[in-house]
Amino acid sequence: MKQNGKWAPGTPDKAMKRHGLQGPIDDAFWNAFLMVKPTGTPMDPGLVPWVKAESERALSEWRKVFRGDAPVKDDAQVTDADIASSNLVLWGDPGSNAVLARIASRLPVKWTAAGVTVGAKTYAPGHVPLLIYPNPLNPAKYVVLNSGFTFREFDALNNARQVPKLPDWAVVDTATPPDAYAPGKIAAAGFFGEDWKLK
Repeated sequence: MKQNGKWAPGTPDKAMKRHGLQGPIDDAFWNAFLMVKPTGTPMDPGLVPWVKAESERALSEWRKVFRGDAPVKDDAQVTDADIASSNLVLWGDPGSNAVLARIASRLPVKWTAAGVTVGAKTYAPGHVPLLIYPNPLNPAKYVVLNSGFTFREFDALNNARQVPKLPDWAVVDTATPPDAYAPGKIAAAGFFGEDWKLK
């Protein structure tokens, strides 16, 4: 860090991006992670089929591509030990996923029954946020919303294409069905700044 006009070893602010905590979404899957399924009542019932299909796809594709079973629990079963040891991949919305409900107010993307708000723009119901962010319950680990690894079936055919396809956050319009390339229409996407804030 530059201090008094000279570069010297320093300790980064906890809120800054750093190795192992810098995104994009796919970075969460380089270390221990836990898929967390929703069991509550969703704010946007129209998203239920998308969430169910995409969460099941994330598990089946993990098995196909990485030849292992991804760990999974219901939201009510997540323990303090899980929060301490794993990146949490939360499926659903703040109404349906109890863990997401606990942290929703501390995320940079706001999600209510009226829609998804990113910065100054609000997207109508039927849109879903995907993102990676330091877990407010344990900032040494990630929380991911509604995404497994981001390359899809088309890219799984050749390991040269098995690279991240989405940045730190995206908003998906679920009116466009998922396919072998994307989880729906990407309405917006971007990276958080070095301080994990929206640019």
